[in-house]
Amino acid sequence: MNANDFSRREFLKLGGMSILGAAMTVNFGTKAFATPTGTPFDPVRFAVITDAHIDIKGKNAMKMSAISSECVKRTVADLNEEKELAFVMVTGDLLQDGEVENAQEIKKYLDQLTVPYYVLSGNHDYVPADPKKRREGFTYMTIEEFVKYFNGHGYDDSNERYYALQIKPGLRIIALDACLPLEPVKWGAVMPDEQLKWLDNQLTEHTNELNLIFMHHNLVSWSADELAGGPKQWFGLDNAAEVRAILSKHANAAPVVITGHRHIGLNYKELNGVTYFIAPALNSHPMRYSVFNISNQAIAWKTPMVSVSESNHLEARENLLKAKWWRATQFEESSSFNDTAVLQFYENNSMTVGSKKI
Repeated sequence: MNANDFSRREFLKLGGMSILGAAMTVNFGTKAFATPTGTPFDPVRFAVITDAHIDIKGKNAMKMSAISSECVKRTVADLNEEKELAFVMVTGDLLQDGEVENAQEIKKYLDQLTVPYYVLSGNHDYVPADPKKRREGFTYMTIEEFVKYFNGHGYDDSNERYYALQIKPGLRIIALDACLPLEPVKWGAVMPDEQLKWLDNQLTEHTNELNLIFMHHNLVSWSADELAGGPKQWFGLDNAAEVRAILSKHANAAPVVITGHRHIGLNYKELNGVTYFIAPALNSHPMRYSVFNISNQAIAWKTPMVSVSESNHLEARENLLKAKWWRATQFEESSSFNDTAVLQFYENNSMTVGSKKI
């Protein structure tokens, strides 16, 4: 059986650890971790949740807001069944639009995780600068209040929006944030000079360790629509090239970047020694989360579907196809051919499980 042919039922039957172990063995043999670079460490297993967009008063559309709480609840329960999980990273857009009540709702579920979880903010995790986007019946938090609310989950008393933590000797995580909370229209990102210098210093000082980089916005594009001037350009950073230059300079220390924001199935690109992963969104088709296994030499992954009903998944798929803005420009109009192309891009089913050298 090809590794990419595993179904969710087979994931559950065989157990996550054996699946990821099998993926490593299939591609690299049983000695994938025999000659690590830098400080060696045993493989670490972690999960990524992104773009939950929880909304206690929402309705289902392209973002499945009416079942957003259930998606988080079930994902937490499933992750608590995963073997040897070390931590969970939540890479932004936890909320619909910075609502305190939605923050309370998602934290209630995340606090039920049996392993540590870490949070970074996305462009929907603070009060909208445009008052027209604020809804009656909600109170709103600034990005500073978001950071304080999740203090202890990566954020600390410094109240900085970015941070670095050691997971174990040889492995660290770095969380970055380039959001623009005061921008009323633009939902893109720019990484400030201060944070660029901090990132460079972190990687210089920890060159013999593997630094896993997490961020909400993307550092590479996944379609032509995301290029500068395109209708989806704000899925990426304006100064992504500057960030990539730092990462390329320190590729041995920072070989893997994982982002969210784009709402597509897991994919990756390699540039100058760095592998850039995009993680799938929790509450829009194909409604998945990610589990990774990483060592000095390789990374393996699987992306199970959120364990809500089949009817929920079918509704999410239909809602995606109806959402014209989310379709690629060349496939905007619905047809059998175009719909198939849209689904192929968003699902990327050939990469629901896999592994690669780093």
